Amino acid sequence: MESILEPSLPPEAVALFNSVGYTFVGLVLSLSVFLCVRKFLFFLTWRSFRDGPYVIGQHQWRPGNLAGPQWCNVCEAIVYGIRSYVVKCDICGMYAHAQCAATTMRFKSVNGSLSTSESSLSSSCSCRAPGVLPPSTLVASDDKVVTQQQRHMWIKGNIDPMDSCSLCGLFCGSILALSGLKCSWCHVRVHEECFQQALARTHKPPLLRRCDLGRHASLILPPSCVILHEPVSIASKSQRALNSVRSAVSKMSNIRLRRPSGATDAHAPPTSNFRSSGWENALVAASSVVSGSDGLPYDLVETSKETTPLLVFINSRSGGKMGLHVLRQVRMWLNPLQVHDLSHQSPIEPLRRFIGLPRLRILVCGGDGTVGWVLGALDEIGAQRQPPIAVLPLGTGNDLARVLGWGAGFSAPTDVSEILSEVEAAHVSLLDRWQVNIGDSQKRVVLNNYVGVGVDAQVALEFHEQRERSPGLFMSQFVNKLWYSQFGAKNFLVRTCAGLPEKIILVCDGKRIPLPVGTEGVILLNINSYGGGSKLWHDDVESDNEDSDSASETDDDDRSRSSSIDSLDTGTRFGPSSPHDGLLDVVAVYGTLHLGQMQVGLSKAVRLCQAKSVRITLKETLPVQIDGEPWLQNPGEMELSFFQQAFMLSRTVEERDVVTKKVGEVLDWAEHSHVITSTQRDVLLVEIARRVADSAASRRPAGSRAILSTDRANGSHSFVSDR
Repeated sequence: MESILEPSLPPEAVALFNSVGYTFVGLVLSLSVFLCVRKFLFFLTWRSFRDGPYVIGQHQWRPGNLAGPQWCNVCEAIVYGIRSYVVKCDICGMYAHAQCAATTMRFKSVNGSLSTSESSLSSSCSCRAPGVLPPSTLVASDDKVVTQQQRHMWIKGNIDPMDSCSLCGLFCGSILALSGLKCSWCHVRVHEECFQQALARTHKPPLLRRCDLGRHASLILPPSCVILHEPVSIASKSQRALNSVRSAVSKMSNIRLRRPSGATDAHAPPTSNFRSSGWENALVAASSVVSGSDGLPYDLVETSKETTPLLVFINSRSGGKMGLHVLRQVRMWLNPLQVHDLSHQSPIEPLRRFIGLPRLRILVCGGDGTVGWVLGALDEIGAQRQPPIAVLPLGTGNDLARVLGWGAGFSAPTDVSEILSEVEAAHVSLLDRWQVNIGDSQKRVVLNNYVGVGVDAQVALEFHEQRERSPGLFMSQFVNKLWYSQFGAKNFLVRTCAGLPEKIILVCDGKRIPLPVGTEGVILLNINSYGGGSKLWHDDVESDNEDSDSASETDDDDRSRSSSIDSLDTGTRFGPSSPHDGLLDVVAVYGTLHLGQMQVGLSKAVRLCQAKSVRITLKETLPVQIDGEPWLQNPGEMELSFFQQAFMLSRTVEERDVVTKKVGEVLDWAEHSHVITSTQRDVLLVEIARRVADSAASRRPAGSRAILSTDRANGSHSFVSDR
């Protein structure tokens, strides 16, 4: 009976089972030890793959995001196993094992993509070079512009299976082998067989004769316009060591590298201009001869007439991980010397190098504070001519980007290449900039968006202090808005700015403006977008009684305001808000709940006036913010006056925008051909942009069009930038 219930196994089966079990356990332990050793070795080399400044001629290896099987371009083996062991070069797009990538970093080689033969397949695994080596690579043309036959730099394999060959039109990619070729400059794909057959022909296809730099060729600084020089060995080592120390200090620091937007206390030496004759005279003078992170100095050469080089500044810490994503994508589409990460360097040095290039444009990827930082750097270097600036919104509010038509924010599915195409098609617009003199401290700040005194500045100040204490809690735009809501609710319960009319004196154009009873904040707008898209200044002419009545419903204690607000309705008709009319729009708000209602369109701000100059007298210490930079201001005076107009790039969405862009191109041609001077070009461009914008405003429906005051019409032409 026991043998039926508990049958015994043969000794041979038990021995076989134990042997298999021990073997399996041994394999698991061996694999675990192997993975631990690999992870430890990878940890030792991982510091080499951290984000840092670009090093000329070297790969920028970063953790790769694998969507499928990839192949290592160094050992030509499949990249298998764990995702964290795979790295990808931001510059050329090569994939590699971490160990293979670490071996390539021991060598410094500049790829000769402009001087090697067309059959070169980058077998040396060197990264694409941003320039050429003198003297044999330079060819002087009749128009004194240095030109060069641009050749492809072919990278083998890792091509999407759905991509097609540019020679035969069939599918080119494969995940089963390291096959196919792609150019890291123009991004064309070809079969290796098609490539070899085309090279064997007597008449080679135009595709293989030269590289056209791809769909964004007009934005790319051609490598033929960057002249690299061999470094002096001792100086190179010293420079590299110095930059390594600076990079390490930058990575260890948690202090945000941001200047107050528009601060212009110091003045740098004037920048150099292009010389007038010969290819040597086409080189940018000493200010453009710089030393890269690896000690390679380079000269910038004047580009062709068809090129409008784009200088890109990216705050990689903005927008969570979006800034880093944009940085890596833009580096693959443009010359890496055009792309600069503001987390590791100031915009001043890149601006000094590139400011002399004709038809230069700037793309700022970040928030409104980053845009103000770049504009302030242009003021600091004393640029005689300011390049137009486009904005890719990566911040929290992104109010300036909204006004210029670039949207509320950048999302991951958006193709960076499409953004570059829109920047290429953008047209020039104008932005007023205002000088703010604060107290007797001789402190001067430049205002681009708005200035707030009172409750809005208090919320921004608490948000700023919390982010400085715990930066890890502010990782996305959505989380930042939740924090703003929390601090707004706190100030609704504890009204720290109550009784503001007794604490400040507001004088606009020499006339004192009375504040409504219950006002907790005064906001001066240069652009009609506040706090992430709220329009505080409405173009339709409505009585301020309606605005104040909707706001007074926020609290029972506020109903007494209506009598005082009624006195503001004097029959004055205000003009529409414009970022280039030379006027500040002054509004009042009642508290954080009033601000919240305006965010969702349930209420409106109280319009006080439009002014060319404003003086605010603070009777006690109050929170103040300028373009999102808050602080506590001691009693004193703040004076706002017109400073200058900046050239910005607005997104082209209408037919009139296309016309404006074409007119700007004609003016650039006229200046380059010496038909007009740069000053005449700027004056004409300012007037054209203003008239096009005014014409668009005049075509609005009559019911929503405001009547301009006589004073505004008479003063609309007195704000041309004095450069």
